[in-house]
Amino acid sequence: MESHLSSNYTLADLQPGIPEDIASSRSKSSPRMQGSMIMNLRRISRSPENSRVYVHGDPIRLIDWKAYARTDELIVREHRDEASANVAIVLDRGDTLNWPPQASLREHGVAEKSLPKIETAIRIALYLAYSHLTIGDAVTLGFLDHRGDVSRVWIPRSPTDVLDMYAHCVRSGFADALESFMVVANWTPTNFNCTWWLSDFLSNTVFPDAWTEIRGLSVIHVFSWLESKSAWMDGPTTYRDESRGRKIYLGDQLKAADAWATAMKDWRSKVHKTVKKAGGVYLAIDDHTKVGDFFHWLTTEAIR
Repeated sequence: MESHLSSNYTLADLQPGIPEDIASSRSKSSPRMQGSMIMNLRRISRSPENSRVYVHGDPIRLIDWKAYARTDELIVREHRDEASANVAIVLDRGDTLNWPPQASLREHGVAEKSLPKIETAIRIALYLAYSHLTIGDAVTLGFLDHRGDVSRVWIPRSPTDVLDMYAHCVRSGFADALESFMVVANWTPTNFNCTWWLSDFLSNTVFPDAWTEIRGLSVIHVFSWLESKSAWMDGPTTYRDESRGRKIYLGDQLKAADAWATAMKDWRSKVHKTVKKAGGVYLAIDDHTKVGDFFHWLTTEAIR
C-alpha cells in the first residue's frame, strides 16, 4: 500500500491519523508519554543520554558519583518529565473560506478537484487534534467569527471523538457538521500552551492584537490551489469584464501582467512577517500541497 507521505497525496486527502500522526515516533520510543510539554521539574535519570557537565547551583543529588569516580569529572544526569499541554485550534469562519463554490468551478470548466478552503482547514484541524490527543494533550477547537471572537467551541475528549467527527463531516459537510457540535464558551487565547491558527486572512479579523501574547503560535495560511496558481485562468474558463467597454478576459489580463502571482506573494509575505513579529511560525498551504511537505514542516518547524 502506498504511503500517504508519497507525492501522490495532498491535503485534500488528509485524515486524522493518516499519515502517521506527529506523535507516533515519540510515543513508540517512550513508555511514559504524558503530553507534549516538558516540565521544569528535573528528576534523577540513569540514562547516559540525559547527561551534562555539572554547573554551580545544580542539586548535588543529580550528580552521577560513579561517573565521577571513573573520570574525575562531575556529571549530572537529569530527566524532565512530560506534561499535558492545553492546545487551542482556531479556525476562521469567514465567508471567504467557503470559496470556491462547486457550481462556480463547473461554470469555469475547472475539472480538477478543488476543495472549499474551509474543508481543507478542518481536515488539518482534525488531524492536529487527533495527534495532540494521542499524546495526552487537551484540545479545544473553536470557530473565529467576523468580530475576531471565539465564542463557540468543540472539545474532543479522545482520538476516537476526532475520528467520529471526521466521519460525520464526510457524511454531512465539514463546516456544518463541526459547527453543529459546538457549544458556547468563554475563550481566552492566553490560557493555552500551544495555538494553531488557520485562516485565509481575507475577513475583517486579519491580524489579531492578541497574537503577541499567545504562546506556541503556529499559523497556517489557507488557500485554494485556484488562488495559488493561475494556469487555469484562460479565456474559456474565466469571465469577461465588459465594464467601461473594455471587454477583456480577466484571467488573461492577470496572467499577462503577472499581477496575480505578485499579489499572492506579497499577501503571503505580509502575513508571514506579522506572524514572525509575534514570535510564531508560518506556513502557506492549499488543497494541492503535498502531505509530505506539510508533515515535514510540522516535524521540523511547528513542533517546538
